[in-house]
Amino acid sequence: MAENAAAAEAAPKPAVRYKTEDDVRKLLAGDNFKKFCKKKCGECHAPAFKKFLKVSPLVVRAQVGSFWCASCGRLLCDAHRNQHTCEVEDAELERRRRMNVDDIRADIKRREDEKAEADAKAAAVKRAADEKKFAIVSAWKQRRKHVAGVSTSIANMCQRWAVQADPGRAQDELLELYTSCNRINLRLWNEVQEPTIQLDIDHEAWDKLCRNYDRAKELTGLVIVVEGTPLDMHLPWLPRPPPEAEGGAPDLDA
Repeated sequence: MAENAAAAEAAPKPAVRYKTEDDVRKLLAGDNFKKFCKKKCGECHAPAFKKFLKVSPLVVRAQVGSFWCASCGRLLCDAHRNQHTCEVEDAELERRRRMNVDDIRADIKRREDEKAEADAKAAAVKRAADEKKFAIVSAWKQRRKHVAGVSTSIANMCQRWAVQADPGRAQDELLELYTSCNRINLRLWNEVQEPTIQLDIDHEAWDKLCRNYDRAKELTGLVIVVEGTPLDMHLPWLPRPPPEAEGGAPDLDA
């Protein structure tokens, strides 16, 4: 009895099976990576992954297929990755060995149908992702065109107000505001043609433009009129603030 118990304790524990590649990738994240490097081969039970201790987890994540068998789910050393007793693959080989011609044809057709279905699903997912990305890019481009168009109106009007103003400090400040607005105008139109930011618009430039326009209105007592109404500085894709909150630069965090 004692000998049997000792033999049972000495026997290697059954290898852990990982059903999906995502399950394996979880082993490579954060503090789990060091534990992964200490794991043993699911075939020979020898330490298998110490070689990865000095390798970046990101690099190892790209090599999952070199040490994980998708069929049986075991983690394997280099010697047994392609030469191990995979019961799943063995059962599949045995099943094929027992198949007759009609079974083989049916099996081929089944595999082809499964592949076609999987390809169709993958294509649908990719198409949906592409359509979503295109919709976002298109919406962002329209937003950039909107703020660029507004900046053109403000830059042009600041130039006109500066020219028409009487010489003095007010005119000098209006000229500075025009220079700033013109620079912003170029910046915003460049973002329409060749975006450099991962946002819908350059909010920092837009906020500065709004402050410039507010100051120009204070200096001149005038506003820009578009089709009979004062220029609306509210960004149409954002909720409009309550009346008491209007005025000045829009709240870009709304």
